[in-house]
Amino acid sequence: MAAIASISLWRPRDGKLPDFMARVATAKKIHERIGGKVRVWQSTFGGQPMSVGYVIESESWEAFGQFGAKLEQDSEWQQFWADALQNVTADLLQNSVVTETPL
Repeated sequence: MAAIASISLWRPRDGKLPDFMARVATAKKIHERIGGKVRVWQSTFGGQPMSVGYVIESESWEAFGQFGAKLEQDSEWQQFWADALQNVTADLLQNSVVTETPL
């Protein structure tokens, strides 16, 4: 079965990179606690330089759906997101879901 990944591309606001990365570390702990495999990438040059890619991998569509259901009900995530919306440290550039293509 092909892997599924949710990819969010963020641009930290001026002077907010340390704050944003601290939030990323917290989000990663929450997501991994409920079963996501998280990877964080920072662009050094190219189309969106200095942006941060936050990737949550799931092993299948079923696992992706289960992760989403858990996330929706998770009180720690709800509190995290409410705080992030009140204290913005980055702007979302792009959000997508991709699937691994077996060759």
